[in-house]
Amino acid sequence: MKKESIYYKYTKKRRVIISLSVAILVLLYTFKNASFLIRSLSAIVLLLVFYLADHFFDLDFREKHYAFVIIIAISSFLLSNLYYIYPQYDKIQHFIMPMMFASIAFHMISRLDLKLKWKVVFVFFIVVGSVGLFEIGEYVLDYFFDLKLQGVFLRDIQGLGKLNLLQDRIDDTMVDMFLGLIGASIYSLILYLWLKKKKPSTP
Repeated sequence: MKKESIYYKYTKKRRVIISLSVAILVLLYTFKNASFLIRSLSAIVLLLVFYLADHFFDLDFREKHYAFVIIIAISSFLLSNLYYIYPQYDKIQHFIMPMMFASIAFHMISRLDLKLKWKVVFVFFIVVGSVGLFEIGEYVLDYFFDLKLQGVFLRDIQGLGKLNLLQDRIDDTMVDMFLGLIGASIYSLILYLWLKKKKPSTP
């Protein structure tokens, strides 16, 4: 009975992920572009990994968490060309996405037998640590494949293949980590105050 209820609980989520993945594949077939192929597959992999982790570990993520992951997949992969058109696009992501990730992390941490303040602190350091690992990942990919993930580049109007450097790699990395820190701090503070006010007796 329990196994059957878990199956139906994830049916809606599975349909959303499969439908979105099919939609991305349709876009992929329409554009038939090598760059878009990599971005599309990356988005699909992220969505599938999130769903599988939710299902097999019975994490019971809410609709808002799926919405966050969908936003992350679309904005980070499918719309990645905006990085080279609108220089502040990356900065906005590094400020907002840690908040989304913090919400997902808190959903998992909330099951632990800890006082509220320690749950919030735990989530804060998970997000900050993840931001650091993300920047390390960008460095490694740039080192081996020169994908220009670090640094702020803007497409030259004289040629789509030409990029102008607006901010060097070190400054870009430090600003990204600082924005992630601010985003995680704001979310953690608001979350703590809101839950404290909502449930004053929460241990």
